[in-house]
Amino acid sequence: MFPSPARAELVDRLVASVNNEVITLSELERAVGFNVAFGGKDEDKLRTETLEGLINRHLLLQEAYRLKFVEVSDQDINAEIEKLKIRLGSDNAFAGFLARLDMTREQLGRMLGERLLVEKFIEKKIGLYVRVSREEALDYFNSHAAEFKGKRFQEVQKTITAALTDHKLEQQIAQYVAELRSKADLRLYP
Repeated sequence: MFPSPARAELVDRLVASVNNEVITLSELERAVGFNVAFGGKDEDKLRTETLEGLINRHLLLQEAYRLKFVEVSDQDINAEIEKLKIRLGSDNAFAGFLARLDMTREQLGRMLGERLLVEKFIEKKIGLYVRVSREEALDYFNSHAAEFKGKRFQEVQKTITAALTDHKLEQQIAQYVAELRSKADLRLYP
């Protein structure tokens, strides 16, 4: 006698894979929920941006694990969770936030830990090499004089340097991610 066949149940669905590492619909939904809570954008547009961000994060995580020159400790992750609690205002608000996202504290910790690892990786791999010279800042000041009416260069030099550094860093990250994407096996699932 054969046992009765078990009913198949769909537990989750694939939305993408990055070098054979999957991104599930539940992972995407949690990330979108997290971003909606702190971004407040149009949810459809945010879903597309979040999926692209998850793909990029997976690529950068894979690279960080491969190169092994940054780590995130449990203390780092717990500090990120505490910052989030403070931002939300109370333990009850934090618990409600987790419930809305259908997420456990451990899942949140894993997500925040991955984000922190990517940030540290970018800082060490790319950020250390991004520099803005005094001349570049002065050129920007002179070519955007209307923005700085009545101010001397010395008063705004740090602000200009920080903005130009951020811009250069974004460009370098985009170039690095594009390079990783060109070598990766990326698949999107409908």
